[in-house]
Amino acid sequence: MPKVNLKMLASFRELAGQELFSLDAATPREAIQSLSSGADILAQTPLVAVNHTIVELDHALAEDDEVAVMPPMTGG
Repeated sequence: MPKVNLKMLASFRELAGQELFSLDAATPREAIQSLSSGADILAQTPLVAVNHTIVELDHALAEDDEVAVMPPMTGG
């Protein structure tokens, strides 16, 4: 399983208790689920970017990927 860098943004940083995590995960969903607050974050339908590109939660990760997790955006 690849080692990735998980970066929590905005309100998810507060929910997770810190901004950066280094962990083993095959998908962004798996990375988020590994956190104690993972279920709460996933329930909010997060946006996920891998190496600055928006991807699905089940996107396959590679070694040293940066996975950024942010709250869903709204606009008007």
